[in-house]
Amino acid sequence: MTKYLRDAEIRGFLREPTCESDSNWITYLTGYRNWFTGAAMYFRKALPVQCFGVQKLNIYGCPNAETICDESTLGIADVWVNVPSIIPSSLDSCKSQQAFALELAHAGIIAASKRFEFDLAVFDKAKISVEENDYILSYEIGKSKASPDRKYTASVFCRYDNHYISELRVMKKDGTLQCLYHFANGNENSIGQLRWDACDKIRIPLTAVSGDAHWDCYLDGRIRFVFPKSETGDSHQLYQHAILLLDGTWVVPDRIAGMDLLERSAKAGYKHAIRRLHREQQNQAMHAEHANGRF
Repeated sequence: MTKYLRDAEIRGFLREPTCESDSNWITYLTGYRNWFTGAAMYFRKALPVQCFGVQKLNIYGCPNAETICDESTLGIADVWVNVPSIIPSSLDSCKSQQAFALELAHAGIIAASKRFEFDLAVFDKAKISVEENDYILSYEIGKSKASPDRKYTASVFCRYDNHYISELRVMKKDGTLQCLYHFANGNENSIGQLRWDACDKIRIPLTAVSGDAHWDCYLDGRIRFVFPKSETGDSHQLYQHAILLLDGTWVVPDRIAGMDLLERSAKAGYKHAIRRLHREQQNQAMHAEHANGRF
Protein backbone atom coordinates (compact mmCIF):
# COMPACT_ATOMS: atom_id res chain seq x y z
CA MET A 1 0.00 0.00 0.00
CA THR A 2 1.27 3.45 -0.93
CA LYS A 3 1.72 5.70 2.07
CA TYR A 4 2.31 9.42 2.36
CA LEU A 5 3.92 12.04 4.52
CA ARG A 6 0.85 14.23 4.98
CA ASP A 7 1.66 16.71 7.72
CA ALA A 8 4.60 18.67 9.09
CA GLU A 9 4.92 21.67 11.36
CA ILE A 10 7.42 23.72 13.29
CA ARG A 11 6.46 22.95 16.86
CA GLY A 12 8.73 25.56 18.41
CA PHE A 13 12.12 25.81 20.09
CA LEU A 14 13.48 23.52 22.80
CA ARG A 15 16.63 23.80 24.90
CA GLU A 16 17.38 20.06 24.70
CA PRO A 17 16.23 17.39 22.21
CA THR A 18 13.82 15.80 24.67
CA CYS A 19 10.19 16.24 25.70
CA GLU A 20 8.00 19.35 25.41
CA SER A 21 8.18 20.21 29.11
CA ASP A 22 7.62 23.74 30.40
CA SER A 23 11.25 24.01 31.48
CA ASN A 24 12.55 22.84 28.11
CA TRP A 25 10.81 25.44 25.92
CA ILE A 26 12.85 28.51 24.99
CA THR A 27 11.70 31.85 23.62
CA TYR A 28 13.32 32.40 20.24
CA LEU A 29 11.32 34.29 17.62
CA THR A 30 9.43 37.17 19.25
CA GLY A 31 7.65 40.35 18.30
CA TYR A 32 5.91 39.19 15.13
CA ARG A 33 2.89 36.91 14.95
CA ASN A 34 3.48 36.18 11.27
CA TRP A 35 6.89 34.54 11.73
CA PHE A 36 5.55 31.08 10.83
CA THR A 37 3.55 31.92 7.68
CA GLY A 38 6.23 31.09 5.12
CA ALA A 39 6.96 27.71 6.69
CA ALA A 40 3.25 26.89 6.94
CA MET A 41 2.72 27.77 3.26
CA TYR A 42 5.79 25.70 2.32
CA PHE A 43 4.27 22.60 3.92
CA ARG A 44 0.90 23.28 2.30
CA LYS A 45 2.43 23.53 -1.16
CA ALA A 46 4.66 20.46 -0.88
CA LEU A 47 2.56 17.93 1.05
CA PRO A 48 1.52 15.19 0.75
CA VAL A 49 4.45 13.26 -0.72
CA GLN A 50 4.85 9.52 -1.14
CA CYS A 51 6.77 8.19 1.83
CA PHE A 52 6.97 4.96 3.79
CA GLY A 53 7.49 4.98 7.52
CA VAL A 54 6.23 8.40 8.60
CA GLN A 55 3.04 10.41 8.20
CA LYS A 56 3.81 13.49 10.30
CA LEU A 57 6.94 15.44 11.20
CA ASN A 58 7.31 17.61 14.30
CA ILE A 59 10.20 19.99 13.65
CA TYR A 60 12.00 21.74 16.52
CA GLY A 61 14.72 24.34 16.59
CA CYS A 62 17.25 23.26 19.21
CA PRO A 63 20.61 24.89 20.04
CA ASN A 64 21.89 21.81 21.86
CA ALA A 65 21.26 19.21 19.19
CA GLU A 66 22.66 18.27 15.83
CA THR A 67 20.29 18.41 12.88
CA ILE A 68 18.80 14.92 12.77
CA CYS A 69 15.50 13.07 12.39
CA ASP A 70 14.45 10.48 14.96
CA GLU A 71 12.74 7.21 14.10
CA SER A 72 8.98 7.39 13.83
CA THR A 73 6.58 6.22 16.52
CA LEU A 74 3.04 5.48 15.40
CA GLY A 75 3.76 7.35 12.17
CA ILE A 76 5.11 10.51 13.86
CA ALA A 77 8.77 11.53 13.92
CA ASP A 78 10.59 14.37 15.68
CA VAL A 79 13.17 16.37 13.77
CA TRP A 80 15.81 18.42 15.56
CA VAL A 81 17.37 21.33 13.70
CA ASN A 82 20.39 23.04 15.20
CA VAL A 83 19.95 26.78 15.73
CA PRO A 84 22.37 29.31 17.26
CA SER A 85 22.31 29.37 21.06
CA ILE A 86 22.36 33.16 20.93
CA ILE A 87 19.53 34.55 18.84
CA PRO A 88 21.03 36.33 15.81
CA SER A 89 20.59 40.10 15.93
CA SER A 90 19.51 39.96 12.30
CA LEU A 91 16.16 38.42 13.35
CA ASP A 92 14.75 41.85 14.16
CA SER A 93 12.03 42.06 11.51
CA CYS A 94 9.03 40.04 10.46
CA LYS A 95 10.57 39.24 7.07
CA SER A 96 13.84 38.01 8.58
CA GLN A 97 11.96 35.77 11.03
CA GLN A 98 9.78 34.37 8.24
CA ALA A 99 12.89 33.60 6.19
CA PHE A 100 14.56 31.97 9.21
CA ALA A 101 11.51 29.78 9.90
CA LEU A 102 11.38 28.70 6.26
CA GLU A 103 15.05 27.70 6.33
CA LEU A 104 14.40 25.82 9.59
CA ALA A 105 11.50 23.94 7.97
CA HIS A 106 13.54 23.09 4.88
CA ALA A 107 16.49 21.88 6.97
CA GLY A 108 14.10 19.65 8.91
CA ILE A 109 12.66 18.21 5.71
CA ILE A 110 16.15 17.49 4.35
CA ALA A 111 17.06 15.66 7.56
CA ALA A 112 13.84 13.62 7.42
CA SER A 113 14.39 12.76 3.76
CA LYS A 114 17.72 11.13 4.64
CA ARG A 115 15.98 8.76 7.04
CA PHE A 116 12.75 8.11 5.16
CA GLU A 117 14.03 8.53 1.58
CA PHE A 118 11.33 10.71 0.05
CA ASP A 119 11.78 13.02 -2.93
CA LEU A 120 12.94 16.57 -2.15
CA ALA A 121 12.15 18.11 -5.55
CA VAL A 122 8.65 19.25 -4.60
CA PHE A 123 10.00 20.87 -1.42
CA ASP A 124 12.68 22.75 -3.34
CA LYS A 125 9.99 24.14 -5.67
CA ALA A 126 7.72 25.02 -2.74
CA LYS A 127 10.53 26.91 -0.99
CA ILE A 128 11.26 29.02 -4.08
CA SER A 129 7.55 29.75 -4.55
CA VAL A 130 7.12 30.87 -0.93
CA GLU A 131 10.14 33.15 -1.13
CA GLU A 132 8.89 34.69 -4.38
CA ASN A 133 5.51 35.37 -2.74
CA ASP A 134 6.94 37.15 0.32
CA TYR A 135 6.15 34.30 2.76
CA ILE A 136 2.39 34.94 2.54
CA LEU A 137 0.09 32.27 3.96
CA SER A 138 -2.97 32.18 1.71
CA TYR A 139 -4.92 29.16 0.50
CA GLU A 140 -8.33 27.97 -0.63
CA ILE A 141 -10.76 26.26 1.75
CA GLY A 142 -12.83 23.53 0.13
CA LYS A 143 -13.73 23.60 -3.56
CA SER A 144 -14.84 26.39 -5.87
CA LYS A 145 -18.48 26.18 -6.91
CA ALA A 146 -20.25 27.59 -9.97
CA SER A 147 -23.57 29.42 -9.59
CA PRO A 148 -26.73 27.64 -10.84
CA ASP A 149 -26.82 29.89 -13.92
CA ARG A 150 -23.07 29.33 -14.53
CA LYS A 151 -22.38 33.06 -14.58
CA TYR A 152 -20.15 33.09 -11.47
CA THR A 153 -17.69 30.93 -9.55
CA ALA A 154 -17.32 31.32 -5.79
CA SER A 155 -14.33 30.35 -3.65
CA VAL A 156 -13.40 30.75 0.01
CA PHE A 157 -9.81 31.72 0.77
CA CYS A 158 -8.01 31.97 4.08
CA ARG A 159 -4.98 34.15 4.76
CA TYR A 160 -3.04 34.97 7.89
CA ASP A 161 -2.17 38.55 8.81
CA ASN A 162 -1.75 38.62 12.61
CA HIS A 163 -4.91 36.50 12.69
CA TYR A 164 -6.85 34.32 10.26
CA ILE A 165 -8.98 36.18 7.75
CA SER A 166 -11.60 34.39 5.65
CA GLU A 167 -12.59 35.86 2.30
CA LEU A 168 -15.25 34.98 -0.25
CA ARG A 169 -14.16 35.62 -3.82
CA VAL A 170 -16.72 35.58 -6.62
CA MET A 171 -15.43 35.59 -10.18
CA LYS A 172 -17.37 36.32 -13.35
CA LYS A 173 -17.40 33.87 -16.23
CA ASP A 174 -14.81 35.98 -18.09
CA GLY A 175 -12.37 35.65 -15.16
CA THR A 176 -12.79 39.15 -13.72
CA LEU A 177 -13.62 39.75 -10.05
CA GLN A 178 -17.29 40.27 -9.22
CA CYS A 179 -16.86 40.80 -5.47
CA LEU A 180 -14.53 40.11 -2.55
CA TYR A 181 -15.88 39.88 1.02
CA HIS A 182 -14.10 39.53 4.36
CA PHE A 183 -16.83 37.54 6.07
CA ALA A 184 -15.10 35.65 8.90
CA ASN A 185 -12.01 35.19 11.09
CA GLY A 186 -11.28 31.52 10.75
CA ASN A 187 -9.67 28.75 8.73
CA GLU A 188 -10.51 25.23 7.55
CA ASN A 189 -11.07 24.16 11.16
CA SER A 190 -14.11 26.42 11.45
CA ILE A 191 -15.39 26.94 7.88
CA GLY A 192 -17.06 24.31 5.72
CA GLN A 193 -17.82 23.86 2.04
CA LEU A 194 -19.73 26.70 0.42
CA ARG A 195 -22.83 26.17 -1.70
CA TRP A 196 -25.09 28.31 -3.86
CA ASP A 197 -28.67 28.60 -2.54
CA ALA A 198 -29.68 30.79 -5.50
CA CYS A 199 -28.06 32.53 -8.44
CA ASP A 200 -27.26 35.52 -6.21
CA LYS A 201 -26.88 33.86 -2.79
CA ILE A 202 -24.04 31.82 -1.31
CA ARG A 203 -24.19 29.85 1.93
CA ILE A 204 -21.03 29.14 3.95
CA PRO A 205 -21.29 26.93 7.07
CA LEU A 206 -19.59 27.63 10.40
CA THR A 207 -18.53 24.13 11.40
CA ALA A 208 -16.85 25.08 14.69
CA VAL A 209 -20.17 25.17 16.56
CA SER A 210 -23.03 22.71 16.61
CA GLY A 211 -26.25 23.42 14.80
CA ASP A 212 -26.70 25.10 11.45
CA ALA A 213 -24.78 28.36 11.94
CA HIS A 214 -23.76 29.87 8.60
CA TRP A 215 -23.24 33.00 6.55
CA ASP A 216 -25.60 34.10 3.79
CA CYS A 217 -23.61 36.14 1.27
CA TYR A 218 -25.31 38.00 -1.59
CA LEU A 219 -23.79 39.33 -4.78
CA ASP A 220 -25.12 42.81 -4.00
CA GLY A 221 -22.76 43.04 -1.00
CA ARG A 222 -25.01 41.93 1.85
CA ILE A 223 -23.60 39.44 4.37
CA ARG A 224 -25.64 37.96 7.19
CA PHE A 225 -24.42 35.62 9.91
CA VAL A 226 -27.23 33.22 10.81
CA PHE A 227 -27.36 31.39 14.15
CA PRO A 228 -30.63 29.43 13.97
CA LYS A 229 -30.59 28.24 17.58
CA SER A 230 -30.85 31.81 18.88
CA GLU A 231 -33.89 32.47 16.69
CA THR A 232 -35.94 30.32 19.08
CA GLY A 233 -35.39 32.96 21.79
CA ASP A 234 -33.68 30.47 24.12
CA SER A 235 -31.60 32.53 26.60
CA HIS A 236 -28.59 30.19 26.47
CA GLN A 237 -28.47 30.27 22.66
CA LEU A 238 -28.93 34.05 22.62
CA TYR A 239 -25.93 34.27 24.93
CA GLN A 240 -23.81 31.94 22.73
CA HIS A 241 -24.67 34.00 19.66
CA ALA A 242 -23.85 37.22 21.50
CA ILE A 243 -20.43 35.96 22.63
CA LEU A 244 -19.50 35.00 19.07
CA LEU A 245 -20.25 38.52 17.88
CA LEU A 246 -18.71 40.35 20.84
CA ASP A 247 -15.47 38.35 20.96
CA GLY A 248 -15.07 37.95 17.20
CA THR A 249 -14.42 34.23 17.55
CA TRP A 250 -14.57 32.86 13.99
CA VAL A 251 -16.89 35.68 12.92
CA VAL A 252 -16.36 39.37 12.17
CA PRO A 253 -17.10 41.25 15.42
CA ASP A 254 -20.41 43.12 15.58
CA ARG A 255 -20.74 44.90 18.93
CA ILE A 256 -24.14 46.44 18.28
CA ALA A 257 -25.81 43.15 17.35
CA GLY A 258 -23.87 41.30 20.07
CA MET A 259 -25.00 43.69 22.81
CA ASP A 260 -28.60 43.45 21.66
CA LEU A 261 -28.50 39.65 21.92
CA LEU A 262 -26.71 39.83 25.28
CA GLU A 263 -29.33 42.19 26.71
CA ARG A 264 -32.14 39.89 25.53
CA SER A 265 -30.46 36.89 27.17
CA ALA A 266 -29.87 38.82 30.42
CA LYS A 267 -33.46 40.05 30.42
CA ALA A 268 -34.57 36.40 30.23
CA GLY A 269 -32.58 35.75 33.41
CA TYR A 270 -29.57 33.87 32.03
CA LYS A 271 -26.86 34.28 34.71
CA HIS A 272 -23.82 34.19 32.42
CA ALA A 273 -25.42 36.87 30.26
CA ILE A 274 -26.19 39.03 33.30
CA ARG A 275 -22.56 38.87 34.45
CA ARG A 276 -21.15 39.55 30.98
CA LEU A 277 -23.58 42.45 30.44
CA HIS A 278 -22.47 43.97 33.76
CA ARG A 279 -18.80 43.76 32.67
CA GLU A 280 -19.57 45.26 29.27
CA GLN A 281 -21.45 48.14 30.85
CA GLN A 282 -18.60 48.78 33.31
CA ASN A 283 -16.05 48.80 30.48
CA GLN A 284 -18.25 51.10 28.43
CA ALA A 285 -18.54 53.53 31.37
CA MET A 286 -14.77 53.51 31.90
CA HIS A 287 -14.13 54.23 28.24
CA ALA A 288 -16.60 57.09 28.36
CA GLU A 289 -14.84 58.58 31.39
CA HIS A 290 -11.47 58.32 29.64
CA ALA A 291 -12.92 60.02 26.58
CA ASN A 292 -14.26 62.84 28.77
CA GLY A 293 -10.86 63.38 30.37
CA ARG A 294 -11.81 62.27 33.85
CA PHE A 295 -8.70 60.07 34.09
